[in-house]
Amino acid sequence: MTSSCRHFRSCSGCSSLATPYAKQLRDKGLAVEKSFAGMHVDFIAPVKPSPAPFGYRSSTKLCLDEDNFGRRRIGLYQQQSKTVVDIPDCPVHEAGINKLVARLFTGEAVSVLPAQFYQHSKRGFQPNKLKFVTIRNSTLFHGAALIISHTGVDESALLQWAQRAGSEKISIYATKLNKEDETRIIGSTVTHLAGPKLIPFLIANRTFQLGPMAFFQANQSLVADFVSSITADLSGDTMLDLYGGFGAYSYDLAEKFRQIYLVDGNAEAIEAAASQVDTPRNLRAIHDSVENFLSRHPGLQRDKSKVHAAIVNPPRGGLSGKVSAFFGSPTSLSNLESITYVSCNPQSLVRDLKIIIKSGKWNINKVQPFDMFPQTEHVEVVAKLSRR
Repeated sequence: MTSSCRHFRSCSGCSSLATPYAKQLRDKGLAVEKSFAGMHVDFIAPVKPSPAPFGYRSSTKLCLDEDNFGRRRIGLYQQQSKTVVDIPDCPVHEAGINKLVARLFTGEAVSVLPAQFYQHSKRGFQPNKLKFVTIRNSTLFHGAALIISHTGVDESALLQWAQRAGSEKISIYATKLNKEDETRIIGSTVTHLAGPKLIPFLIANRTFQLGPMAFFQANQSLVADFVSSITADLSGDTMLDLYGGFGAYSYDLAEKFRQIYLVDGNAEAIEAAASQVDTPRNLRAIHDSVENFLSRHPGLQRDKSKVHAAIVNPPRGGLSGKVSAFFGSPTSLSNLESITYVSCNPQSLVRDLKIIIKSGKWNINKVQPFDMFPQTEHVEVVAKLSRR
C-alpha cells in the first residue's frame, strides 16, 4: 500500500503509515500478547485506539539542517542516516506545531534567525550553529514552549531573535550543546529567553503550568483515558508515585490517599509538581533517584507499613535490578496491595514483571495497551498487579 504522506519511507519518524489503522491496532495487540507469552495474566485488553490517528502529537524534536549551498531544512533524519528530510508540515503533528515551524523556521523567517543551521550529515563538531528545536504545543490555550539547541551562538543575537519570536503565549528557551554532547538534543542547562516561563497545559482535565522540560504523553487525545486507567480503583493510606514527573497521577489521586510520595530525578518536573496553584497538602514531591528513595528516605522508612499502592513509570529501559528486586521482595512493603506499572517498552516491562512476580506474591490482573503513537510501531502499556 501507499501512504498519503509525501515523506513516507524517507523520514524515520513513522513506520506504519501505509498500514490501515485497524490493522495497526491488531498488530500492536498481537505484539503485546507475544511479549507476555508464557506468563499468567488474567486479562490482556485490546489496544485502546487513539481518537486522532493523525494530528495528535503535541510535542516534537526537529533537526535544523543546512547543506553546502545554504539551503535550509527542518525535519527528521532519514532511516539509518544523518541526512535530514525537510518536514515543515508533519501530518502527525498538531496543527499548532506546524504553524509555529512555518512562522519561525521557513520562508522569510529564515533570514532573521541568529545563526546558520547545523550540517548534520557532515562529521565533526560545528560551533556557532542552530542544531535542534524542541516544541511542546498547548492547543487549548493556543500556546507553546520552544527550546532552541545551539552550539555556541552569540547570546545577544539569540536573545534578540527570541524576543522578536516570543509572545505572551510563546515561551522560548535555549540550550547549548558542547563538543561532548554529540548524541544529545538538549544540553545540561536550559535558559529562559522570552515569553512566559511557564505555559498552561490541560492534562486529564486539570490545568498544569509547565516548562518545556516537563515530560508527559504527547498524544493529548488519549491522555484522559490513559490517566484514568492508571489511577482507577486506587485508594488507601500512602501511595508511591515513582518516576512520576510533575505529578499527573498524584494530583488525580490526591483525595484518595492520606499521603503521597512523588519521586523523580528531573529537578524541573519536581519543581513543577510542588509549585502548582492547587498543590495538594498531602503530596511530598521529592527530587531523587528511585533507588535512593526506596533504600534510605526517612519518610518512607517511617511509613513503610502504610504504603498501600505504588505507580511506577520508568523510562524506556525499565526498572533497575534494585527496584525490581525491591518490589519482588515480600518483606519490602508488607502492606502493599497494588502495583501499577506504566511502560513504553513491553520488553523491559515483561522483564521487570518476571522479577516482581517470582516470589509468588503478586498476580497480574490486567494489561491495557494504549496506541499513544499511531503510524508507528510503539505502544504504551499499563499493567495492574495485586497481591495474592
